[in-house]
Amino acid sequence: MPYRLLIRIPTVLIVVSKMLFVFCLFAQAQAPANVPVPPQVEVARLRLKLYQGQEYPLERQTLDSKIRVTKARIDSLDRQLEEYQQFTKFKHSGPLFGQLEFVKVAKVEANEDLKNLTNEKSLLERFHQDRVRLMQLELLMLEQGMR
Repeated sequence: MPYRLLIRIPTVLIVVSKMLFVFCLFAQAQAPANVPVPPQVEVARLRLKLYQGQEYPLERQTLDSKIRVTKARIDSLDRQLEEYQQFTKFKHSGPLFGQLEFVKVAKVEANEDLKNLTNEKSLLERFHQDRVRLMQLELLMLEQGMR
């Protein structure tokens, strides 16, 4: 009985298999051979790949690190300010006036740095998709110019 199953392969299956095989051969014959890609197209592809895989994540990570360091610096300056202000209660002079002013100016500088870094990160994230799309369009124009 198992021999009968091997012998009775439906004819439709054989015909469909042959047609699929012929179609695959035809599709391979129609596919262009290894056409060399112009350097401009390859450069555009690599630029897009590098931006998405390396430049954008690295910029974002660097900005995150700078923001964390700046916040830590602001916290440190706040603690120094509190510590120095306890010595400004003298009647005729403040023994740490110069250091107190230095810390106040450093705190203003750190706050401005934090604001600038936060804005830079926000702009980087906001225009990331536009920059990627611009690179994709440049690549598309180069590929279409190749045809």
